[in-house]
Amino acid sequence: MPKISNRLATRLAILLTLALAPLGSVAIYSEFDTWRTQKEASELQLISRTVDAVTGQRALLESAMIASDTLSTLVVDRLGNTTACSAFLADFISESGFYAFAGFIDAEGQMACVSEGEPVDFSASESFAQSVESPRAWFSFQPTGAVTGRPVVLINRPVFEEDELLGFLSISISRRSFDMIATPPDSENAPRVSYLVNHLGQTLTSSENPDADELLPKPDILDDAISDRRGIFSARTVGGNERLFTLAELIPGQLFVLGSWNADQSHSLRQFNYWQIGFPLLMWLASVAVVMFAIHYMVARHLRHINTQLRRFALGNRAEFQRLPDEAPSELREIDSTFTKMARLISRDEVERENALREKTVLLKEVHHRVKNNLQLIASILNLQLRRLTDPEARAILQGVQSRVRSLASIHRKLYEQNRISHSNATEFFETILRETLALAKSEHTDLEVETHFEPVVLAPDKIIPSALLFAEALTNAVKHASPPRKNAPPQLKVSFLARDGHAELRVRNSLSSAATETVTYGLGQELMTAFALQVHGDFESGPVQDAQGHGWETRLRLGDSGLNDTPPPPDALKD
Repeated sequence: MPKISNRLATRLAILLTLALAPLGSVAIYSEFDTWRTQKEASELQLISRTVDAVTGQRALLESAMIASDTLSTLVVDRLGNTTACSAFLADFISESGFYAFAGFIDAEGQMACVSEGEPVDFSASESFAQSVESPRAWFSFQPTGAVTGRPVVLINRPVFEEDELLGFLSISISRRSFDMIATPPDSENAPRVSYLVNHLGQTLTSSENPDADELLPKPDILDDAISDRRGIFSARTVGGNERLFTLAELIPGQLFVLGSWNADQSHSLRQFNYWQIGFPLLMWLASVAVVMFAIHYMVARHLRHINTQLRRFALGNRAEFQRLPDEAPSELREIDSTFTKMARLISRDEVERENALREKTVLLKEVHHRVKNNLQLIASILNLQLRRLTDPEARAILQGVQSRVRSLASIHRKLYEQNRISHSNATEFFETILRETLALAKSEHTDLEVETHFEPVVLAPDKIIPSALLFAEALTNAVKHASPPRKNAPPQLKVSFLARDGHAELRVRNSLSSAATETVTYGLGQELMTAFALQVHGDFESGPVQDAQGHGWETRLRLGDSGLNDTPPPPDALKD
């Protein structure tokens, strides 16, 4: 069955889809662009409301950053006098009203210039060491300030002089200052909790809410959101609840605001309604359905009818074709008419070819039959001549000729009996020759021990007769010269014809006594077998052997791929 993609209706549907694609794409894109614009506006509104919720805190931190920038220049001028430096910072803190502490930490980690309290050593602090390695301005939260002992937000700014790091200016802002400047949240428009976080995801401050810590996203999620600069995302909180979060960057790379919204707030972000693209898709489906129905009604069903008729014809059904109805398109009826005429011509040619083949087969079998009869007649004449001869040498020569003639007659008789001469099982020929040869040899070797191993092998017609004649000659010599391999042991004859890895191998072996091995000579039979092997282009070997079985004489013929029939034989050709 053809693939669905190869069907005519499918291909026309694809072409129609490509034709309608530009119009459909414009319609779908228009709907999608409208939704995207509305969604972006909703997201920006949520983010804007989040930023508005921390307007006061943001202003306080930005003012602290500006103050640290201004102080850094003034403090550098007073680093030589620690008392004057500390007094200057103390005056600054006193006048600001919002800052809790200010101090300068030199590059060795010593904070001697402080607005209040005693000097502090940060040289062993790991965070200070990291700050020295990559100096930058940053915000951080300390639950207990090193000097004030209160929860504070630290603004740390590196101080340089001609690209040399002198230290860091640190300003602390207490929670009370954030509470003073914070604007009251709008319960309807503001997030439930708003947080100020630094670039590491550390919470600096949050709006007043007893569950503020539980409404934060998990730390790894928050870190990813800050790294990716996500404006809005949904995630599970530390408490395990699904919430909507908004994130905005207040100071590039340093300060962010995070808003935690109820999960149902996500409904305000209009989700794309796929029904909006339903009309373009409906038009496309209707067009495709019309095309597929038209193709089926006017073309496909008639082509299927023609294909069914052709398949029946290909499988051997020679019944008359059923013609297409008059309602079929004229082009298809012309094709149907052409196929009908072609089928009639093929059927007529097949009948003529079968008759000719049958006649040739009968004539060929008759030739084999007559050749067999003539060879049997020659063998009978030779037998009459043998009766008149008294010379042993002459009788032996005629007996050899008579044996070869009988073998050839047996081959032609077997060819005459074959149903299909083009697919002949060579094993049947060899078994017939073996039976007849052993029947004639019973008078000389009554105790001959015979072992056979045959496998069905189909040989090409031009290889059958030379191979069979070679086998007959090898078998005659083996029976003639077979002798006991050892004392009190019968003479042995082993015959095999096996198929192995694309080639066939014939072996004929007879046992010999150690004394007889030296007396066996090459004669006419050896020359004939060599000639037959050349005719079939096979590898031929014949000579004495000695192995675990004792002394013997082995004849071997190996037929390669060219000797085998390439066409598959019918089932009855390989029957034993």
